Amino acid sequence: MARFLTYMALAALTLGCTARAPAGRPPSTPPAAETPSAGSPRALKIAVVDLTRVTRAHPRWPEVMALDRQISDLQARVAAAVANAPTMVRVDLPKVDLTPEMKAAIERMRPEVQQEAEAAKAAARQDLNAYVAQLRLEQQKKIEAKQAEAQAELTKVVDEKAQALSKDNQQFQQQTMAEYRLQLLNLKLKLEDVQQTGKGEADRLNAQIQAVTKERDDKIAAHEKANQQVLQQFQTEQVQAATAQIKAYQDQLTKEGQRLVDERSTKATQEVRIKLEAMQQEFNQRLQRQQQTIVSAARDAQTREVEKVKAQAQKQAQAEFSQVRALEGELQTVARARARLYAVILADLRVEAVGLAQEKHWDVVLTQTIAAPGTIDGTDELIARIKR
Repeated sequence: MARFLTYMALAALTLGCTARAPAGRPPSTPPAAETPSAGSPRALKIAVVDLTRVTRAHPRWPEVMALDRQISDLQARVAAAVANAPTMVRVDLPKVDLTPEMKAAIERMRPEVQQEAEAAKAAARQDLNAYVAQLRLEQQKKIEAKQAEAQAELTKVVDEKAQALSKDNQQFQQQTMAEYRLQLLNLKLKLEDVQQTGKGEADRLNAQIQAVTKERDDKIAAHEKANQQVLQQFQTEQVQAATAQIKAYQDQLTKEGQRLVDERSTKATQEVRIKLEAMQQEFNQRLQRQQQTIVSAARDAQTREVEKVKAQAQKQAQAEFSQVRALEGELQTVARARARLYAVILADLRVEAVGLAQEKHWDVVLTQTIAAPGTIDGTDELIARIKR
């Protein structure tokens, strides 16, 4: 049964590491990427490898090609043997036309079986859809909880930063007021002394007082503006960090959801297949009983001749089927050998990809090309590495 819903995911050979893995085996878990310092986030270095080219450049690929040629030859021999072999043991019974009752029974049973099969498939689809919906709901709740947690933490750190900057503003304001207090006091005392003697001198002192006051207020305002910019920058960095954390958590849930849905889908497919096989077997048995009832009278008259022909046909068919099974067994053996060799090649490539990622300081090595700026094509470098 076809998979009803799949999660999207990229296949990755390895993650970039900060430490060299031991030669001959990949690390059990990819070390975490280095955390960028506050205020200077580092962009991920993503490399893309053409897995088809790399595997065909492996020193042991000629062995795979030799096995492929052997598999093709065996497949051709199996196909020829199957084409020449009878599809079933055929016994020529006396010609008996199916009665209208037999035809009516067949036409009546076929829709029933088809309806039961469709009902089984629909029930499996409904069960899988319900499971997917429940899984999505649970993951959505987890994401919302993660977002709430990140928002609370973001609010906390931003408030603490704002309080620290507000305290700094107050301290700077008090310090600046103290620096200008004596100067302004002297000017105000002079102004009181000259108010009765001359208007021109009083105006000059007033202008000087206003200029000093403006200089003091400008310093305080400039400091507060700088702190406001610091707060805005800090808030932006914290928001970016929280967003990245939530995105990583979402990716983790998506991957886990993919695995769970695949497992549930595989189980549902197997259950439906078993049900359909049982239905088909029951349908065949009912047809056989109907057919046996119709032709039993004619078969009794020629039992000995029919048994003789049947024995000969079965002997011939058994010999031909034995040949096919022997070829199929040989084909399976070669196919398993190819699968083991290909797995060895992939394991070797994973080890070399880990080493190359560490040398080049790549964070991620993908085996599927993605349309994204800044990706690195590491195919040729990985090919050169495995040929050393």
